[in-house]
Amino acid sequence: MSTPEDLIIYMPTGATYNTADASYVTARSNVLAGAGTAFPVLLTRAFDREVQVTAAIDTSLLSAYDLANKTQSPAFPADAFVLTNTGQVRIPAGQERSVDSLHITLGQTSNLDFSKQYVVPIRLASTNSGLPLSSNRQVMYLRVRFNQITTQLNGAPSNRVIPIVINRTPTGDVISGNLNLTAGVNTAFGQALIVALRDRQDLLAGYNQANQTNYVAFPANSFAFSPASVSIASGSLNAATPFALALRNTTSFVPGRSYLLPLGIADEGPVAPHETLGLAYLSVDVQLQNINPANPAPVGNRVDRTAWTATASSTDNDYAPGAPALVFDNNAATGWHSALAFGTAPAVTFTVDMQNQKNISGFTFTPRYWDYFGSTYISAPTAMRVASSNDGVNWTVQGSYTGSMPAGTAANPQLRNISFYAPVQARYFRFTLTAYGQYAGGFGELNAFE
Repeated sequence: MSTPEDLIIYMPTGATYNTADASYVTARSNVLAGAGTAFPVLLTRAFDREVQVTAAIDTSLLSAYDLANKTQSPAFPADAFVLTNTGQVRIPAGQERSVDSLHITLGQTSNLDFSKQYVVPIRLASTNSGLPLSSNRQVMYLRVRFNQITTQLNGAPSNRVIPIVINRTPTGDVISGNLNLTAGVNTAFGQALIVALRDRQDLLAGYNQANQTNYVAFPANSFAFSPASVSIASGSLNAATPFALALRNTTSFVPGRSYLLPLGIADEGPVAPHETLGLAYLSVDVQLQNINPANPAPVGNRVDRTAWTATASSTDNDYAPGAPALVFDNNAATGWHSALAFGTAPAVTFTVDMQNQKNISGFTFTPRYWDYFGSTYISAPTAMRVASSNDGVNWTVQGSYTGSMPAGTAANPQLRNISFYAPVQARYFRFTLTAYGQYAGGFGELNAFE
C-alpha cells in the first residue's frame, strides 16, 4: 500500500495564476448562453485509494484577491453562483486527476448586475482521505463577465454628430450631408430583430449643457426617417438596409441658428439599445449660398485682368517665394502661396481688386506649382469662403466652396471652378482659404467670368 507521503491535492493554474474566466451572453435580464467553467482537482502523484474532495464558494477570500490585484470586487448573493454536485469530485485509485470536474454555474441571477464583473472564490474544503490540501493552490478565483447583446447605430463619427448643411441658394435649398446609419448588434442574436428609430428631443437640453452648445430643436414636421424600421436577420450583425433622413419644409430652418436632432433606437424588443452607441445626433446649419456646390464651369467671357491687383494675409518668403500679382500673369508656373503650415492649417485671405465693378458669374483657378530642392509641391485651396464688396470695407458673403485637390503640372495645369447661382456685381472679391493641400494655400492663375 502506498503511503500518503508527499501527496498533495491541488487545483490547476488558470490563465493567470489561480484565476479562471467564465462569460455569459445576456439580453436585458435574460441569460442566453454560457455554461460557466469547470476544472479538475489534481494529485501530485497517483494514490492506491479513491480520494473524494469537496469544494465550496468562500466569499471571505474576496478581500485577499482585491488586495493582491488592487481591485474592488462587488459582493454577490449567496445563491447567485452554484457548484454542481455540491462541489464534490473524486480522484479514482491509481490516478492523478479527478474523473469529474468542479463545475460552477449561475444560480439565481435576479439580483446580479450584468454590467459588473464578479469574482467567485472556490476553495478546496475537505477530503475523505486526510490527504493535505495545497497551501497556495487550494483556491481558484473565477472571474465572471456578462456580455450584453445590445443594438447600436453604425456609421456615425466618433462624436456621434452627423452634420447636415442646408445651402440656401437663389434657386432653392440644396442639402449637403445625409444620415446613412445602419442598425446592428454587438453579438449575433438567435432571432430576427426589428429596429426602429425615434427622435430623442428629451436629450437636447442635456446635450447643450454637457457640450456648452446652443442648439435649438428641429422645427415641427421637418423630418422623417426612411425606412421607419429595419430588420437584422437572425445570426447577422447588421441590417441590410440603412436608415436615411428626409428633411421636409427646409424653409422652416432659419439662417443664424444651429439645430440638433438627437435620435435613438426605440427601446423595445428582446435586445436593449446601447446607452451611447444606440444614439446619434443630427446637426443642421443653414448657409446662405450663392456658390453652386457642384462646381460647374462659370458662364460668360473671361474678364481682362490687366489692371487687377491683389493682397494676401500671408505669403511664403522662405521656400518658393511668389507674389499675389503673379496670379494674373498668364503663367501657370508662377503664382502665390501662403507661408507654409506644418501643423493645423490657419485660414488665409487673398483679396482681389478689379479696379471697377463687374457682373461676375464665377471664377476658375489653377494651383500653385512650386519646387524646393528638386521636390515638386502643389498648393491650392480645397475649401474657402468667398465674399464680395464694392468699397473694400463692407463685405457680403457669397458662400462656401469645397472641392478636390487638383493635380497636374505647370505645363498641364488642372482647373477648378467657382460658379455663382446669381451673378455678383462687385469690385472686390475676398477668398478665405480654410483648407488646402501640401503645406499652403495658393493660386497659380485666377480668372473671373462675366
